[in-house]
Amino acid sequence: MNRDRIERELTCLRAGGQSAELITDGRAVVLYHDVPTGGAGIGLPPITDVIVPVPGGYPAALIDLAGLPVGSPLLLRVKGGQNNQGILAAAGRQWQLASYHPHNGGGGPPWDQTRHGFHTYMDHLISWLHCLN
Repeated sequence: MNRDRIERELTCLRAGGQSAELITDGRAVVLYHDVPTGGAGIGLPPITDVIVPVPGGYPAALIDLAGLPVGSPLLLRVKGGQNNQGILAAAGRQWQLASYHPHNGGGGPPWDQTRHGFHTYMDHLISWLHCLN
């Protein structure tokens, strides 16, 4: 894991107003705070926190998966949300990982470690949380 690179990417997000942090106690993850969703019009949360595991070997290894708080009603509506990929504990909460793979056949471009990172993954998360079933 390249901690300096991740921190630079998160600094880019913060400069644009998005709160995100790297958490390294236990499995390393990036926690994005208050990510907008498409849920407001259908009685679901309009924002949510999202957790994304940092892959071993990052940035050579692609970013994959996303998790929502355990019990989130959004899990029933997001792509891959009902395909539980495990539970993580981070930031004092439990998170359910969903089967979400934007850089591995999930609609995003193939992973390019020179262009993509946690700062660009945010775009995929927003899209994921707006395309509710």
